[in-house]
Amino acid sequence: MSVFPYIPMTEMLFINLFIVERCCHRKYSVFKTFLALFLFSSVVIFAALSLAEEMNFRGDGRFCVVGFIFLIPLCLLYQEHVLLLAIIMCTCWVYTLGVLSLSLQISGFLAPDNALCILIINNLLYLATLYPFYRTCIPKYVFVIENLHRFQKYWYPFIAFNNTLNFLTLLTLNFINIQAGSSLMRILLLCLLLISDFMSFCVFYKVAADSIKITELELAASYDPLTGIGNRSHLWSRLENLIATNQIFSLLFMDLDHFKQINDQYGHIIGDQYLRHFAKTESSILGESGTLYRFGGDEFVAICPGTVNETMIILLKECQGWKCGAPCPFNQVSIGTLLCEPPHQTAEQILHQVDQLMYLSKQSGTAVFSSK
Repeated sequence: MSVFPYIPMTEMLFINLFIVERCCHRKYSVFKTFLALFLFSSVVIFAALSLAEEMNFRGDGRFCVVGFIFLIPLCLLYQEHVLLLAIIMCTCWVYTLGVLSLSLQISGFLAPDNALCILIINNLLYLATLYPFYRTCIPKYVFVIENLHRFQKYWYPFIAFNNTLNFLTLLTLNFINIQAGSSLMRILLLCLLLISDFMSFCVFYKVAADSIKITELELAASYDPLTGIGNRSHLWSRLENLIATNQIFSLLFMDLDHFKQINDQYGHIIGDQYLRHFAKTESSILGESGTLYRFGGDEFVAICPGTVNETMIILLKECQGWKCGAPCPFNQVSIGTLLCEPPHQTAEQILHQVDQLMYLSKQSGTAVFSSK
């Protein structure tokens, strides 16, 4: 019995497992993973060889769907869930089965039904395409897979449908190869299908990369780069939402006292650390009771749902916990507090009012409370 028909299928198997290894995250060491897959693959290959005559096996790819059995060890050896592993397997087959289909078609012109010719052409195609596929498609697909959690759930069925459709198309073309022989039209069709599949990698990658960039730009537009808390734009959006929904909330306007002295005495690097530490400490004090935003410079604003008790104001004014990791001693903070109830004024009017309360606090040296 000639072994040539079985080699292309074995190559498909190992290339597919290699791609899975590159795309997924192992649960165990390389040695344990390799050993488990090697043993499982050996059993599958031995079973295939034993049943080859009964199943009329020709090495044409028609039985590659049996490869789904590899989902069993892959689910045990890798961290990805079964749907994602199935998507990756279909993606692997699109490439390897496409190469085999082209080999069958091309060999039909050169030496029909010659297993050695198919094997030679198959390996030549792998030599010509495996490295570009590994260097271009795989990194892009890995990037998409690793960032799927950032996107909505429709990405999973969409990618699954795309890859399954490509796989089924290639499988259908394999059956056509067997029944109708070779033709230039089928070779061109296969090439177009493989090129379109490569383009789908690029499209997925482009959409994913652009989506991430948009998300990062949105975060950059909403958060202060120095302290990591929301910026004035984020504060303004939150205020307008609270006003539009007629909610009751408290607004706390904070201004760091004598901050210029910090910069003059310790330098601007320490000044930046001072602002970061203040934001971190005050956010910790607020906890789930409120959200801190950087209004600008050394001014901060906190929004608390409902009313805020005086104990919280005292803790914020003392910046309790400041000494833990502080870059320098704390200089005090002036706080104006405004309880906002519907019907609301505009966001600009509310901020102006609480700003005035903060200045009264700075003059008196105590927190100033007021309600609209």
